[in-house]
Amino acid sequence: MAKVTYNERSWAIDVISTIEVFLANKSWHFKGAGGESTISNNKKSLFPDVLLFKDQTKDIIVQGWELKMPDTQINDAELISNAIKKAQILKRDSFLLWNVKSAVLYNRNGDTFEILKSWNDININSRLEVKPNEQLWKELLYEILADLNNFFESGEIPEITSQEILSIDEVIDVVLENTNNTAETLKGKARTNRQLDAEINLWWNSSSNEYGFSSTQTEHKLATLSMVVLTDWVFKIIFAHILKRHFNEAKEIETIERSTSIVDAMEILTSISQKCNFWNIFSPNLGQQYISETAWSELTELNQFLSTVNIEAIEIEILHQLLQNTIATAKRKVAGQFSTPKKLADLLTRLTIDDKTKIVIDPCCGTGTIIKQAYELKEEYEINSNEILNTIWASDKHSFPIQLSTLSMAKPSNIGRIINVFNSDVIELNQGDTIQFRNPNNGEIVEKEFPTVDYVVSNLPFIKSKEMKVLNPQIVDINDWIKEESNTTNSLSGKSDIFAYIPFYLHQFLSENGKIGLILSNAWLGTDYGEIFLELFQKFFKIELVVISGKGKWFDNADVVTTILVASKRDPQTPTSNESEISFCTLNEDLEEIDDIKTLSDNIIVNTESENLTINRYSLAQINSFEDFGIPWSGYFSNLSWVANVRGRFINTSDIFHFTRGERRGWNPMFYPASGHNIEQEYIKPVLKHLRDTTNLECVPNAEAFCCSQSIEELENLGHNGAIAWIRSFESQRNGTNRPLPEVLAKPNMHWYEMSTENMADFVANVNYDKSLFIAKFENRSFIDQRMIGFSVRNEYQQENKTLYLALLNCTASLFLIESFGFGRGLGALDLRATKFERDFKILNPNILSQEQKNEIVELFRPIMKRNRLPLEQELESEDRIAFENTLMEVYGISEYYEPIKNSLKQLYRIRFAVKD
Repeated sequence: MAKVTYNERSWAIDVISTIEVFLANKSWHFKGAGGESTISNNKKSLFPDVLLFKDQTKDIIVQGWELKMPDTQINDAELISNAIKKAQILKRDSFLLWNVKSAVLYNRNGDTFEILKSWNDININSRLEVKPNEQLWKELLYEILADLNNFFESGEIPEITSQEILSIDEVIDVVLENTNNTAETLKGKARTNRQLDAEINLWWNSSSNEYGFSSTQTEHKLATLSMVVLTDWVFKIIFAHILKRHFNEAKEIETIERSTSIVDAMEILTSISQKCNFWNIFSPNLGQQYISETAWSELTELNQFLSTVNIEAIEIEILHQLLQNTIATAKRKVAGQFSTPKKLADLLTRLTIDDKTKIVIDPCCGTGTIIKQAYELKEEYEINSNEILNTIWASDKHSFPIQLSTLSMAKPSNIGRIINVFNSDVIELNQGDTIQFRNPNNGEIVEKEFPTVDYVVSNLPFIKSKEMKVLNPQIVDINDWIKEESNTTNSLSGKSDIFAYIPFYLHQFLSENGKIGLILSNAWLGTDYGEIFLELFQKFFKIELVVISGKGKWFDNADVVTTILVASKRDPQTPTSNESEISFCTLNEDLEEIDDIKTLSDNIIVNTESENLTINRYSLAQINSFEDFGIPWSGYFSNLSWVANVRGRFINTSDIFHFTRGERRGWNPMFYPASGHNIEQEYIKPVLKHLRDTTNLECVPNAEAFCCSQSIEELENLGHNGAIAWIRSFESQRNGTNRPLPEVLAKPNMHWYEMSTENMADFVANVNYDKSLFIAKFENRSFIDQRMIGFSVRNEYQQENKTLYLALLNCTASLFLIESFGFGRGLGALDLRATKFERDFKILNPNILSQEQKNEIVELFRPIMKRNRLPLEQELESEDRIAFENTLMEVYGISEYYEPIKNSLKQLYRIRFAVKD
């Protein structure tokens, strides 16, 4: 029996040619058909089998048809679902299903598709009967076409008014369904290719943060790379087709078919780039040749579809919109929560760029949002396009961001012109270096000198110090330059994240009085390394303004809270003027909800508050005074006009207390035994492990600690076998890096199993606060865990009533200092700095009070001490709290500053929790 070769593909080709012949002499609503090159037997095909075109130029698709043989039922759920998806990809409101025997027309009704017409069945019941009964199905075809024409002419199927080619969102969704199988392909190749494996690992170490992961989360590595690679192919294909409108050489893209190998396709793209430039877009990316077969089939189908459509006849703005939609979709689906929001980029560029005619660079350009906003800002001020391209520069360490940035500036008017986007690590940029580009008109190499830059606008990478030391070990070399240029012995802390180093590299190619506008993690406002960074930064830059969000986060990622810092270059050898001022700006509205970013930026620049903007502006002299009092920069977003009038009433807590931190020994199962341990009681000490169960201002130990300073020999002589057995049970254990515990836990002048009991405390503070700010008191001195800060009263103050100290430690002024000492994290938690706390925490001075005043304060505080604590804002407004604070302020002669202090505390507290709005 002869093998049947007439299938869906064969029939579809016949249907298309029949339609073409039938419509040749007709002036109907549709005038041509196509789709031969995209017909696929793959169930996951992206495009319909038949495309009806509005005219013979084939630039506007009217409708798609899905064809099947008679052995597929016309009401098959998968058939209908696939057809709907394809209609959505084409952004069309109707489609036709036809299985030779039956035909059904679907039309959109709201959010769903409904049957508009069904045609009577014809007597063809199997695929064997299709070819022999060609005339029968052709007669049904003519009837379908006539009915369709009537539906379009009558308006029952709406007129196609959009020239949009396809929904790129839907296309990328389908392509990204191949993420897992492409990851498997990459895994297989990496298993046998050490070079590829090493390249992938290094890419992940340096890029994981851009996609919302840490470098240790290697389980996401290959899936993320797969998404990057797949979207990269979509970019390349779409952009090459758009270039056909400008360069005949780009038509070579149409030669990529299903049968074309990936390696051959990459050579075709290289050839196009050599003739038309845009190497940033067409250059090979890591892992690009290792996508799955299914993914490659869909990508070649996309390519063939775009080859079918007459791109050259489509309006250039439509093509540009397609390109921009592709970029936006990729940012959302791949770069996701770490892509800089458009409005944030708009605000940053407006606040930083004074002279729109001068040179701007984003040296960590990422997905290109910021540099695109700089471009559009210049356009807004009617700078001509040639001058804009000459004064806009962008670079990035990684190729995928470079593609996005290049694409974001590939406007119709820029095709054929050099776009100054190039590949470089920011710390390797030097004024005068030669950067190579390619002339898009003749393919020749064009060399440009990297210029002195007037403005830097950038969202600096979020890379922690530990990861930075692996990825950019040489970045710390800038410390030598800092010392030499500023005649200082100080250098950036080894705990600094990468953002702390980069501004000093920027200083080197910035013009005199040039400016930088940076998006930074808020860590610089409230960390120990941030203090050092600020001190050194201000030697090289004059800070003009800092902007934070007082409602909502700028990035969706839960762990990232960011700030805008704008500063102008200064000579580190020149003295600083204490008269210069810095604006600390808080946005009171979610940035995405603010419609007029231009007016917002104008208000910030002219120092005018508005409904959605609060500004606190301080001179350097005032800031120095605040710092001397102990208030760090994170506190400057509140009104601090009261500080100068009350500071004389305070005393350093270190004058009254010894500070102690919980012992950190590093192996909790050993040092905090579970019940049933059988250790002799004299080696078991009560310890406060945490404050989670503490509901008021008095706390009690809630765990046991193993504290033994005896040698094994001494324990044996004492017959303390319980302690010996406990120690022996850990003696042969190893830690996570396979080192023996006696080696890991060894400390000078201590047994490896010993934990000191000297760190006892009368009071205790958290290092992580949430909605309640407080310091708690022990009834009896107790041992504390490492995650807390302890206070023990000095010997000379032992006779003082500890409740008085508790009252002063928990008054509103003290709570303000606690709130200002830390910095808010992504979920609203306050990270408190123990070093800052011990150095700068102050309380109202109890030594200037009479005994009568002390007694009055204690009596008014007792009700607060005995009841349960409240969330801060409720606490501040409780009756007993107000009565206590009013008396306290009156005793110290500062009653008029009670409300300002309270308001400052509320401002900072609300800013911290604004990230959850």
